[in-house]
This record gives sequence, structure tokens and C-alpha cells, in this order.
Amino acid sequence: MNVINDFKISNVILVPPIMIKLSDVEIIPVVIPVSAHLDGPTLFGTARGLGRNGIPVHVIARGNYPIARTSRYIKTMINFPNDPPDEIWKETLITLSQKINKTQSKPIMIFCTENDLYRFAPMQNFLEQHFQLLPSFDETFKFLEKDKQLPIAEQAGFLVPKSKILVTKSDLELVIDTFNFPIIVKPLARHTVGIFEYKGLIVELRDKANEIIEKYIDEPPTVLIAQEYIKGTDNDVLFFMGSSDQNGDVRAFVTGRKLRQNPPSSGMMACGYIEQLPELEAKARALCKLYKINGFIGIECKRPPDTNDYFYIETSFRPEIFTELAEGAGVNLIYDVYAAKLGQTCTIKKTTDKGSWYDLFADYESIQSQVRQGKTTWRTLLKKLPRPITYSHFAFDDPLPFVVRLLEKIKTKIKSTLFTDKTRN
Repeated sequence: MNVINDFKISNVILVPPIMIKLSDVEIIPVVIPVSAHLDGPTLFGTARGLGRNGIPVHVIARGNYPIARTSRYIKTMINFPNDPPDEIWKETLITLSQKINKTQSKPIMIFCTENDLYRFAPMQNFLEQHFQLLPSFDETFKFLEKDKQLPIAEQAGFLVPKSKILVTKSDLELVIDTFNFPIIVKPLARHTVGIFEYKGLIVELRDKANEIIEKYIDEPPTVLIAQEYIKGTDNDVLFFMGSSDQNGDVRAFVTGRKLRQNPPSSGMMACGYIEQLPELEAKARALCKLYKINGFIGIECKRPPDTNDYFYIETSFRPEIFTELAEGAGVNLIYDVYAAKLGQTCTIKKTTDKGSWYDLFADYESIQSQVRQGKTTWRTLLKKLPRPITYSHFAFDDPLPFVVRLLEKIKTKIKSTLFTDKTRN
């Protein structure tokens, strides 16, 4: 069976990629396997960070990818309609590897979500035989679930909100009886989302908690964690993004804070900016040193207004959706992680201590939600962000993902309007 010919492959190089002069080393290709649909900035942002340095990126993914496949930095896109059995994954990976790799070294495999780490763990021996893994399974799996991160975060100097894993209804009853409200409920890890449809769900009132949360209990693989909610706005959420070597030493990094999230208070970053945060840097460096994971490390915490308290939120062991924020400041963390895997020294030269990241679509929805609640006005959209500005979908050297995303949004809006009009009639 020739799997490569049985599945749709798109060569989406539209123009020759920008080449940055590299040292005299082998250029090792990168393969990104995606088992959970990921047609957005995390995927093509990763490809951009590598492709701009002349590293060829090849993607094997489940589902359709109308946006990511238009990126000039994704050299090959192989699509499975559904998540296939392990043997099909293996055969496809081997065939692809033979076609793309002209070096003596094994290709590098980068995981873009924790879901994929969990999905491909049963194939660990096979993958380690044929690829250099970023990050590796053995080290990362110790900390994928949030409850495993909390004691390590405390050792690094972060404060940790009162927390409880929700497995049974008695766990929920304990939270209702003993926690201060409001609380926030989140998946314990990305692979424990199950039927829970939120990144985070804030429950304001104690007497509503059972009604809101109980339906998610006893529904494996859904496993949640409840925490006392730390007061403050989205602008009080701070982040660290860094590249770490196998000893846990941070090679390059940026720190900053979110401006808005979508949904507000508990969602993904809609826009944010770089800010010098020495105390967060120190705590994040200490945490990375404890993890000892060679890879991309993203750490979030919350610092309530007028305090010096840094409450730990979570760590991500994969590229963030807003990775290009760092790249805009000259800190290409994706490439540095790649270089670290190959034993190369860090060549990062930060060009600025300012910059911001912006997702037009997410920010519009975030502001729209807050306008409906009377918390802001549309004038918020006009406030300037620190330059240089990087965008979730658009890049001057790679504009098509934004164009496709915009057309997709317009098409969805037209369909929604037509359906509403027909319903009214």
C-alpha cells in the first residue's frame, strides 16, 4: 500500500521561502503530526518560525486545512479524513521521511499540542527510532496534567490557588462546601477535555455550581480541575515564553501580558503585548529548571492589581498560539528550540523590548461580548497597540492564511444572515 499516493498531498510553496544564512550544518527537515484538528496560528506560526530560517516543514494531519495549507512555509500537507490507526500513521511517516530527508540525521518531529503527545504516546518506540522528538515523551508526560504542575510551580516561587480535581460528584460537593467563590473550572489537561466545551468556565455563585458543573462529572474521558478564581482583569494575566534545553536552562525568552481574551476572563488571548517583568522571568526560569524539558515552554500566571502576588495558571509544552509575538521582537523561539535539539548554540539577538500580538477575529468577538454586557465600548478597538505588531493570521511574507480566514468569516456571516432572514420570514 502506497499511503502517500492514497491520501491527498498539497505542495503549497507559493514563492521561494525567505532564507536566513545558516552556519555550515545539515538542514534537518521538520515533520509535524496533527491528530486533533489545528487549522490556525499555532500550526502555521510554527512553520513560519522554521521556514523563515530555511527549514522545510512537512505536515501530516487529520481533517481539512484550508487555511494552513496556503502558508508558503508548509512544504507538504498530507490529510487524513479521520484519525487513522497507528499502522497507517507509521507507514505514512516512514514514506514521507524517505522522500524528504537527504541527511544522515533523523528528521525532527515537533508536536504542536499536548493532545498529539497523548495521542502518539503508544507509538513512542517507533517515533524515537525514526525521529528526533520535540518535546520528548518521557520528560513531558510527568507534567502534562495541571495537578502535576502545581507543586513544581510552588517550588519555583509561584502562589497556587486552592485546587481540587473533579472526578466524582463527591469531589464537586467538597468544592461547593469549602471553596471561596467565584471558582474557575478547567480541563485537567488537553486530553481530558471530553465533553467539556470551554477553555475555562467561571462559576460565580455557590448555589449554581452543582447545576452548572455536575453534568460533566462521571463522563470519562472528561476530568476537570476546580480552582478558586483570582480576581483581576484579562490585563492582569502575565505570560512567559521561552526555549529551554535538556538541563532546563532557558536559552531565550520574552515576557508580557494579555490585554483581552476571548471569551473574556477565561479564554484564549485575543491581543497582548511584551513587557519587561523581571520577577516573572526569575520564577519562570526556576520553573523551567525544575521541568528539565528541551522544548518550547509557555507559562501563564495572574498578578492581581496592586499586589506582588504571582498566582500560577498553567504551563504549555508546545508552541503558543501567539508565538509570533516573540519572533517580532527578534526572539525566534521555534527556531531556537530546533537549534537546541541539534546541539547548536543560541544565536538569538533581541531587536526590541516592545511589541504586540493581535487576532482581529478573536478581539472583535471579545469586545462584542463585553459591549453586550456594558463593560466597554466599540471605541476600544481603536486603541493603539505597541509596535511592532504581529498578527494571528497575517504576515507580510505569508499573507494568504489571513485572506482565506477572512473569506471564511465573510462566508459564515452571509450564511448566518440568510438563515436568520429565512427564519423571520
